[in-house]
Amino acid sequence: MIKKADKRHYSSVIDYLDKGGSINTSLLSFIEKYGFEKDFLDIWLYKDNDDHILAIIMRYFNFLYIYSQDHLSEIEELGFFTSFLEPEIIMGKTDILNRISPSFRDMFLESSIHMVLTNNKMLKPSPIVEKARYDDCREMAELIFSIPDFARFYHSPEEIEKGIRRRMEMGDCRYFVIRKDGKIVSQAYTTTECSKYATIGGVVTRNEYRNQGLASFVVSNICEDILRDNKIPNLFYNNINAGRVYENLGFVPAGDYAMLLKSKYRQE
Repeated sequence: MIKKADKRHYSSVIDYLDKGGSINTSLLSFIEKYGFEKDFLDIWLYKDNDDHILAIIMRYFNFLYIYSQDHLSEIEELGFFTSFLEPEIIMGKTDILNRISPSFRDMFLESSIHMVLTNNKMLKPSPIVEKARYDDCREMAELIFSIPDFARFYHSPEEIEKGIRRRMEMGDCRYFVIRKDGKIVSQAYTTTECSKYATIGGVVTRNEYRNQGLASFVVSNICEDILRDNKIPNLFYNNINAGRVYENLGFVPAGDYAMLLKSKYRQE
């Protein structure tokens, strides 16, 4: 059965998600920041007849997150319930999303790999990497929007810039860049952070500056900054070449992950 969670369930929800580790960085971050009483965030508990949690379902705006520690033998109720919510994007373990996907005929599955940094001795920090400034927000946004895989989730560079500026001002995320020839040529940032984990994303290098190891430098520096705050760096990738870069920096695969996306997000 699926029931709405409230603040009385705070400890049990946090404990359940924390056992999954950094794959749940986003869910833990939202709960730590907003609790259970915001109109843009809902949490449901999928339980068995003995009142044991089988899965956590979270709606954050038009995103839906699903997490289960174990393989779910019964998936029909979960598929029906999540389809009723009509999300645009669903994120979770590949196995679960594969099995509920028949309930979403207008959505397609995109797989990725979750990775966690386990050996910080392999990082390659560089003095050419620096923390981004407020006046970098526009240029960072334009660089992100230049990548079709990122741009499909936004309407304009201005939308991205607004988000970067807000998160930077609030101190929610960290942004690192490399400059050459008077412009930002490579960058990375944390997409979400909680008290224990920080997820790295937005790793972008301009085409003409690729194959120079710049992504390794900027990811290494942001990892060191995260580690200084006693948090565990993690990330998701769906590009084989990117995966090799991260493995060479000390990241190891930690599980299969996926997104179910509305057809409008499909790349041509």
